[in-house]
Amino acid sequence: MLGMQYTGLALRHWQEWLPKMTQELRDQGQLNHAAQMASKRAAEQVAKLMEQGMQQHEAEEMVLPQEILFKPEESDEDEQE
Repeated sequence: MLGMQYTGLALRHWQEWLPKMTQELRDQGQLNHAAQMASKRAAEQVAKLMEQGMQQHEAEEMVLPQEILFKPEESDEDEQE
């Protein structure tokens, strides 16, 4: 199961920092699938970078913000200001 190691990270991060996106995916029945697919993409990219000589932590620092650790959503309070 290549790439499932980041699924839990994705779910935790999304639930805490992306509650609207998480709820939309949950409502569509796609939350777990989306997290698994993001995890798989991230793992494949990390592996590819490691094959090119990067350390795992370096590759993760590049890949995870693009695939899993998205910037937090604006809260309703931020939108009202």
